[in-house]
Amino acid sequence: MSPAISRIIADPNRDLLGIMSNGTVITRNARDSWQQGRVQKDQSGGGPGSSDGRTALSQQEQKILEELQARDREVRLHEQKHLAAAGTLAKGGPKYEYAIGPDGKPYAIGGHVRIDTSSVAEADENRARANQIQRAATAPGDPSGPDMGVAQQAGELQSLARQASIEYRRNEPFQGADMGSSRNGAEKGYSLRLWG
Repeated sequence: MSPAISRIIADPNRDLLGIMSNGTVITRNARDSWQQGRVQKDQSGGGPGSSDGRTALSQQEQKILEELQARDREVRLHEQKHLAAAGTLAKGGPKYEYAIGPDGKPYAIGGHVRIDTSSVAEADENRARANQIQRAATAPGDPSGPDMGVAQQAGELQSLARQASIEYRRNEPFQGADMGSSRNGAEKGYSLRLWG
């Protein structure tokens, strides 16, 4: 990506939209009036541009725009893969970080999907959740550094859940032959498990 493009998070509640490659600060109101003036010039034939209201971009700006468009597609596809693999653990849709292109439009240059990483009571279910988190983190096939960090944390959670499951099974009271007879209805009883 070109160093002339600044990174911002586009927020519909803020007036600042971004900084153009030439250093011009674009605000919501300034952009609207600038576009309106540009369309009027185009209609009167007083300014350069095409008949659909777009002005001609320099070669450098066109190259930057093409890079931004390619990055936008790549980022959106990457985050959609995370979202699909996360399934029910996803907390909403993808959130994107934007850069404003030379055409004044925002393009996604980064993003993330929030995932529920809370634990549940059952160790086996925690292990399954950790496995799903790990799959979601590595789903795009080309995981980023933060994706690999999440996958590593999920691996640690999976290991802890596995240890808890083993510990639970080790401490589970042995029922022996009496349990078999109670299943047949010969004896009725219950067991009390104390944890401590």
